[in-house]
Amino acid sequence: MPPPRRTVVCLLILGIGAAAALDTDDPPPTEQEMEGVVAEWEEAWRENPSPENAIESGRALHYLGAIERQAGKTEEALPHLQLALERLAADTPEGRADALEVLALAEQDLGKDADAEKHLREVIELRPEGPDRIQGQEHLALNLLTQGKYPEANALLMQTLEATPAADTESRARRLGNLGRYFHVLGSHARAAETFREALGLDPGNAELRLSLSSQLALAQLRLGKTEEARRGMEETAAKARKLYRDSPFRAVPFLNNLGALDLSLGHPDEARKSFREALDLLEGHFGPEHPSLITPLNNLGSAEQAAGDYPRAETSLRRAAALQEKHLPRVSVQASETARNLARNALLSGNEDAATQIDRATALGIAVLDELIVQGSEKERLNFLQRHDLVSLACATGDAERIANVLLATKARLFDAMLTTGKSHVIPDWRTVQQALAPGSALVDACRFTTIEGEVRYGAIVLLPNGPPKWVPLGSGEDLERWLAAFRDRLAWKAGMLAGVDQPPPALKLRAILNSMHRGFWEPVAAVLPTGIQHVAFSPDGALHFLPLPALLDGEMQPLCTRFLQIATVTSGRDLLDEPPAMRLSASPWELLGVSEFPKSGEPPAGDHLLELLAGLDDMPGTADELDRLRKLAPEGSHILLDEQASERSLASIGNAPAVLHLGCHAFFLSQDVPTAAALDFDEHSDLLHAGGLLLHRAALRKPGSPVYSPDDDLLFPAEVARLPLQGTRLVTLSSCESGAGTAVSGEGLLGLRRGFALAGAREIVVALWPVSDRSTPAFMERFYQLALTSDRPAQALWQCQREFLTEAGNDNDFETAVLRYAPFVLSQNAPLATGEVIVAEPLKPGLPWMRMLLALPLLLFLAARLLKRRTAA
Repeated sequence: MPPPRRTVVCLLILGIGAAAALDTDDPPPTEQEMEGVVAEWEEAWRENPSPENAIESGRALHYLGAIERQAGKTEEALPHLQLALERLAADTPEGRADALEVLALAEQDLGKDADAEKHLREVIELRPEGPDRIQGQEHLALNLLTQGKYPEANALLMQTLEATPAADTESRARRLGNLGRYFHVLGSHARAAETFREALGLDPGNAELRLSLSSQLALAQLRLGKTEEARRGMEETAAKARKLYRDSPFRAVPFLNNLGALDLSLGHPDEARKSFREALDLLEGHFGPEHPSLITPLNNLGSAEQAAGDYPRAETSLRRAAALQEKHLPRVSVQASETARNLARNALLSGNEDAATQIDRATALGIAVLDELIVQGSEKERLNFLQRHDLVSLACATGDAERIANVLLATKARLFDAMLTTGKSHVIPDWRTVQQALAPGSALVDACRFTTIEGEVRYGAIVLLPNGPPKWVPLGSGEDLERWLAAFRDRLAWKAGMLAGVDQPPPALKLRAILNSMHRGFWEPVAAVLPTGIQHVAFSPDGALHFLPLPALLDGEMQPLCTRFLQIATVTSGRDLLDEPPAMRLSASPWELLGVSEFPKSGEPPAGDHLLELLAGLDDMPGTADELDRLRKLAPEGSHILLDEQASERSLASIGNAPAVLHLGCHAFFLSQDVPTAAALDFDEHSDLLHAGGLLLHRAALRKPGSPVYSPDDDLLFPAEVARLPLQGTRLVTLSSCESGAGTAVSGEGLLGLRRGFALAGAREIVVALWPVSDRSTPAFMERFYQLALTSDRPAQALWQCQREFLTEAGNDNDFETAVLRYAPFVLSQNAPLATGEVIVAEPLKPGLPWMRMLLALPLLLFLAARLLKRRTAA
């Protein structure tokens, strides 16, 4: 067969170019046959270096390189493909694009992602609109995904999927699988699983594609904690892969890796080692010891060896993985960060004196990945990533206070800062910079939730004073905190029921014992390192510490914590202390006072909807009118009161100029969910957590079944809607609302809920309630709080002092429990420096009948006066 005809056959077999339309029954050429074709055309080109011979020589080299790459001989393929492009300089754009695409894929195989990206972009430019161009976009998307360029990768994956005809089920299934891989990389495993199921639902005819999709689905299920489903899927796909790839066993490696991941998650490291070792041997035998495909099984094998306690072997495997990453991957990548973290953990477990250096490197890599993620991806994708990428535990394991302090400053609430519209600085300070912002007599307590090297969840805190180095303070365990908070909530619920006339047996533990135990485990260690002169504290909580009732915690002398300090204000991060102070005083501009005293009901059955059930049972809040009337007397001239029908979502969204103070007296809600604890939280699987709570204005209870989640007219504001309110410049938002401080705690990122929503809208200081409050007890409390805040222009200190006044009035256990229930739930969080000062001096307002009550009592007084006059006349 003459050389030109042999090249045409190759075109046909590989389905590339116009020659694919030709009809032939020739069998696929072998690598050896193609080498012969290349030699024949090379000789022809040397004898006559015409453009035609150059093109034919280039095509032959192109197809030889394609065959070599497909056989796993990428190192041999690369020079053939590079030479092919030189010879194809005069070929058609489509011909050059085909060769460029194979070259790019070979470069990607070798970890040269930047070169591959450049060539794939050229491929797209060379090709006209159509299926071939879509294929080039698909390859570019996967390349960008490997490099961590998530937004463009996502856009291209969606674009290629939308451009694929519904009738082309195999291409659609493959592209859905690619999209699933994207979700998996970002930790959105629920969405990945959904996408893989959709792809499998198309029933693609390609057996290899079906097998790959099934395996990836099983891996997503494993990450979601659905172990049994994952086990069935992985064992089935691994068995099929061994059978399908009997002649090319290295292609079964992904399935072996998944099987090993399953065993490792179930606590069977020896079984996992067998799978990872088999996968590694297959790849090494086929590709050699320096191929980038070895990175994943080496990292996995190192993890399994570490879990089995074989630290020397784990070190060897992980260092091999790190060396290959350095050679083939970008410096900053999720894979490199995971391997560095595994190496650091191994150094700790083995007692290696180099552990601190390893931890610093791993932490720096993790922070670099976080930095890239901050400007990429959706909120759910970012949150999912944070759930699976622990950035603080290794530093905490060292007990080195300076190291831990800097890690917390670099990681906590970074996504929150990125979402703020106030333009925060992107420069990450060290602890010395934050220390300089502390006034005399103040301190920062920067808490964190971390996992010990033995796997126990615990809490700790960095205490930073105006002078001296930071101090690391270990606190209690996550299990203890959850247990005491549950006991606290049970006792509060019982107390609220008793006050409402519900007779029921009390819980075994009284509130004083619970509050003392929480103080002992989660504040006393901090108090032990705070000098006597510290009176003002900025507290940055993490995890369940957001729900700690700080002002009511009882020390060893059974005195509330609010008597020991002038204030404890909550901040999202120590970086908040470096912000500019609020420019506006509380009295500088009018206030907006919104309140709802009655909630009209729909009357329709809830139909099993938890939110509708909650709305159907809403109590009216008659005390709200009294509260707003008291605040009206304190508010600056020009302030507005919106009560009941006027207190609508539309009214709130159409505020003209941002008020200095926004006060909301209404119901709030939070629908807690049963979330599995075996796996990290997935915000795609549990997307309701992003709108599990909200504010309820006047017409909220009229919501009907099937209503859209978000509506501008339903008087129900979820955090995402709150974040869009026009509050840029608002100094203080007060939510005099039940459970307005509830939310979903995300380690290192704060609390997802109304607090976060109002901060994103622009408010600098936000007061919320951690548990249900009574509209009958809050009017006097809020009146005193605002009086102190106006006198000092220090709302955080005013709230703390107000709580001290109200909580210390209680004498016996019964009165104390009532006071805690009514006055301790309020907490102020701020995105502002800590304002300090002496005790606020403001004489309490003299009690008097509100004008509304006097008006209501006037008819009765007139009636009594008339009766008295009649009696005197009769006498």
